[in-house]
Amino acid sequence: MIKLQYLPPPAELAAFVSAYYLFETDEALFEDLERADIGQFRVVLSGEGEVTFGDGHRQTFFPVTLMGPRTKASRIVVRGPARVFGGGLLPAGWAAITGLPADKYANRLIDATTVLGDVIVETATKMARMDRLEDMAALMTERSERFSDALLKVPHWFIRAVDHWLESSLSPDLKDLEAATNLSRRQIERLTRQIYGSPPKQLVRKYRALRTAKLIARGEGDWQDFIDEGFYDQSHCIRELKEFIGITPNAIRDHVSRLTTRTFDRADLKGQIASLSAQT
Repeated sequence: MIKLQYLPPPAELAAFVSAYYLFETDEALFEDLERADIGQFRVVLSGEGEVTFGDGHRQTFFPVTLMGPRTKASRIVVRGPARVFGGGLLPAGWAAITGLPADKYANRLIDATTVLGDVIVETATKMARMDRLEDMAALMTERSERFSDALLKVPHWFIRAVDHWLESSLSPDLKDLEAATNLSRRQIERLTRQIYGSPPKQLVRKYRALRTAKLIARGEGDWQDFIDEGFYDQSHCIRELKEFIGITPNAIRDHVSRLTTRTFDRADLKGQIASLSAQT
């Protein structure tokens, strides 16, 4: 058995947290693929686990972990029974909470205490005694008040422009982002690396794959539907989805990966979470 619940963040955190979630499994050994995604905050309430990133390097999860944005699919191993509370850190959330350049910490786990201090251990201890995702989320929301000043310093105007650009098409033109931001390509690349963890071209590939995979998984399309806008042919679609999702379009449609299938349930929160998160 595995279970993955999602909960939208409160309105005041909607620009910083994609969704809160609680993962549970009663299996002694659970292995699966996890798609490329935004940064994450994870608290291991019970059990233990590790991740092998797309470049092949492996790390064990800390009791409280910050995970940088991932640029490729990764493999997760969990030794259970296990429970893990987490939250997706949108670009603004990563910038405000960590203050770290996202590209320097992409595809990497960080001991959260080195960034957030030992107070986060006390929070994790309280959370481990809770049963309901709603109570865990409320505690995290309360603790987030300490970052209120940092939240105000994030370049929200740039993040809104990039998100809108990524949503506008499966293959948006960088010239449109230059026009929207009045920045040069070099300036845009520097900022997207720092805030999103990737340059614009890689962001387009990543979000195109994520959006396409979500539609396929939920029975809203197949690879043929995206040829004109997103992919050259079937081979191109397969290569891109394997790189960012970890499996082929047919495997996504057939729900081969239990974890991947459940991550697309986040789309049910459409209207309650950031638009780009709901599309992926």
